[in-house]
Amino acid sequence: METAVKKIKPIEKKEGGASEEKEPIFEIKTHKYHENPKVSVIVPVYKVDKYLTQCLNSIVNQTMEELEIIIVDEGDQDRCREIIDFFEKNDPRIVAPHQKNGGYGASCNLGMDMARGEYIAIVESDDYIEPEMYEEMYEYAKALDADVVKTPYYECFANGEKHMCRYAEFVAASVPTHTCFSLKEYGTLLEVHASLWTGLYRTSYMREKNIRFICAKGGAYVDVGFRIETLIHSDKIAWLDKAYYDYRIDSEGSTTNNFEIGPMIQRWREMHEMFSGVQKDYDDYYGGHILLDEYYNTIGWLALIDVTDEEFKAIQGNMEYVNAEVIENSTCLNKVQKKEIMLFKTNPAKFKRNAAKKRFLHKHGGTIMGVLDWISSFTLMKYFLVALAMSWFAPILFPTVKTGAKYLSIVFFFGIGLCFFLKVVRKAIYVYWKYRRENTK
Repeated sequence: METAVKKIKPIEKKEGGASEEKEPIFEIKTHKYHENPKVSVIVPVYKVDKYLTQCLNSIVNQTMEELEIIIVDEGDQDRCREIIDFFEKNDPRIVAPHQKNGGYGASCNLGMDMARGEYIAIVESDDYIEPEMYEEMYEYAKALDADVVKTPYYECFANGEKHMCRYAEFVAASVPTHTCFSLKEYGTLLEVHASLWTGLYRTSYMREKNIRFICAKGGAYVDVGFRIETLIHSDKIAWLDKAYYDYRIDSEGSTTNNFEIGPMIQRWREMHEMFSGVQKDYDDYYGGHILLDEYYNTIGWLALIDVTDEEFKAIQGNMEYVNAEVIENSTCLNKVQKKEIMLFKTNPAKFKRNAAKKRFLHKHGGTIMGVLDWISSFTLMKYFLVALAMSWFAPILFPTVKTGAKYLSIVFFFGIGLCFFLKVVRKAIYVYWKYRRENTK
């Protein structure tokens, strides 16, 4: 990398067509074009101008200089186009084809076709990465002769919070480090978030195995099949236990915050069809691990959202590929999950009824617990106690109300009993819900 630094002063138009030079907002180090880059970084872009500058800054300022940066957008004349053109003009390592591609999967496929690097990486344009990501991942891949290197990632929130992903410790304890392995030996990576952007993929391996993205409309959940294909065709998978990727959990337009079950069901259908020719591999090695992810993204959602009859039947069709033995022998599904999947397969009508009850509780549970809180509150109990005491003393002070006070004392006594009873009910519901949450994670 050259040590020279170019201070770029963007030009903005004034009203009336005149130009105004603004204060420098970028300091871009001078880079050289590399005929044989070590890593080709593919950045699919679609209407993310709010985050794009930070994303591209984090890539061009990597400690690894020998990069090829392929920014693939949909050719729209928008703010993203302006940002991309600015970076492309000032960094010869960037190539930016502006053309309609048909979504996320098609854009990534175009980038993989164009890639000249020894390894391929993908960065989503609303995320950003740590400076040493590709230098350290590449060195690790070369040292182990790995086809794929995977890492954990950071979950980043709009309020500034940043946490290690939830599965980092789990994977680190389940797979070896500083050596390669296959998923037939260690299937843990199939149980967790696809996070395809935390990977480094050997270009020759991807092309030899013809690993591609599904070109689905809108690009919804195309990482499902891609993640599985990149991992099951090699015995040279490596885990580097260090996070470099900053993944925005709550970014605008994120599929995490805009879940659609229809496209997800279709992605899992494609996954099962992919295994249909090698069903024994699915049954013997991968199914028990993959099934957990499929449960989370299809059957597990039915307790939270209503689905059409067609969608329900489509999930049933997917489950027909799954043998009961795979479910029962799975080491990653817990008892509750196994029971729900088996019920779904063997008695769909009963499963539907149970799911409807759960949706009702999910929707109205807060209101129900609020009413129980109020009825079983200590404050209300005090009112009943005071009223009960008054009903006892009232006949002494006012002999004429003796009969009425007797009935009132009975009412207030049962009121206090009801408060205690509902307090027990409330506690029982809380314990049950806690148990369900812990056993469906």
